Amino acid sequence: MGKILNMLYAGDLHPADCVMQDSADYQALCRESLKEVECFTEKLDAGMKAEFDTLMEHYLELTYLEKTETFSHGFRLGAGIMCEVFSENGRAQA
Repeated sequence: MGKILNMLYAGDLHPADCVMQDSADYQALCRESLKEVECFTEKLDAGMKAEFDTLMEHYLELTYLEKTETFSHGFRLGAGIMCEVFSENGRAQA
């Protein structure tokens, strides 16, 4: 079994945990977004802040599900492409 499959099986590979940490643009946008959220929530009373927190939690859950499905779809698409490539190579050599 290949190294990547071993890592995935052993729980050492977590594709969902990969973030764009090396991207300066991503880091700047994250800082800006966090600052905007803090400024916004400071204006809310306790009840509205609790509602906003719930709204954000649901948004993050949806985002996680979308990323998971997108990863799975991309993986299936890539695997399908590789199947076609190897299938075409097999026919050309036969």
